[in-house]
Amino acid sequence: SLNMDSPIAVYVQIENQVQFAIASGRLKPGDTLPSVREMSVNLEVNPNTVTKAYRDLEIMGIVETRRGVGVTVTAKGPKLCAAAT
Repeated sequence: SLNMDSPIAVYVQIENQVQFAIASGRLKPGDTLPSVREMSVNLEVNPNTVTKAYRDLEIMGIVETRRGVGVTVTAKGPKLCAAAT
């Protein structure tokens, strides 16, 4: 769930929630995140917003995008998220 009234950008809120889910163990290495389209529909945001969040998480090394598979949590994702929280 997102807070549209928050001064924190929506894509940053998405990044933070994914990082928290990984740090808390709800998402584990190899788990696949919802598709961009699915996530944007669920959160009622523009798909570009979700794409930006996923791209930033990939740059940080937390997730990786694999053609035909989707966006998955990397092996080092939990360690990176635990350090960030």
